[in-house]
Amino acid sequence: MTIKDYLEPRKYPGRVIIAGNTAQGKAVLCYAIMGRSANSRNRLFSFEEDGTLKTIPFEEDKVEDPSLVIYNCMRQYEDKVILTNGSQTDLVYETLEAGGSFEDAVVRMSYEPDAPNYTPRISCLFDESESTYRLAIARKEGDGTVRVIWNYPVQKGYGHCIHTYLESDSGMLPPFTLDPERLELPESLEEVVDQVWSALDEDNRISLFVQVGDEMTTLNKNNGD
Repeated sequence: MTIKDYLEPRKYPGRVIIAGNTAQGKAVLCYAIMGRSANSRNRLFSFEEDGTLKTIPFEEDKVEDPSLVIYNCMRQYEDKVILTNGSQTDLVYETLEAGGSFEDAVVRMSYEPDAPNYTPRISCLFDESESTYRLAIARKEGDGTVRVIWNYPVQKGYGHCIHTYLESDSGMLPPFTLDPERLELPESLEEVVDQVWSALDEDNRISLFVQVGDEMTTLNKNNGD
């Protein structure tokens, strides 16, 4: 299944992470954000001087609550890339810096306190030296938090996708409770960008980050992309 085949039927997957490898062995990382509220839609992806990818406000005077929408999305620690949908990016980085593991960080994660959705926290650690990537989710179940970690060896031409929400006819946003979907990955940056961006609902897509090998780019709806 291609990226577009998987994402296009889904009206609102929320936040989306894809990790894997092209057929030629280039690392692929992708993070997309969607939004329904004005506060969530008022965002852009922006790179810091050190290469950190973060969300920033599009219009500063319209920010209602930055706590869950403004954060570092992607940071690099040695030969590992951290990619998440929230403040846990920094948690993973600081845990690795202190000599801990990705798993050590995940057990400290919880879902977001954004009732009634209680958005799951999804995270990725791509380890080039080990040729592996890990995906994780921390989601609400009852009064507690369920944490699941998947560890995948790099396989040329394929990757996996995880997102925050499943589909619902009720208008609610149930959390992702499946295993990450295995997908065929195209070879070029442009193809990955096109498959993801064109598959996301035009009304709700906000920003997209894609890295293929040493190339990377962002798209921002608020900048006219």
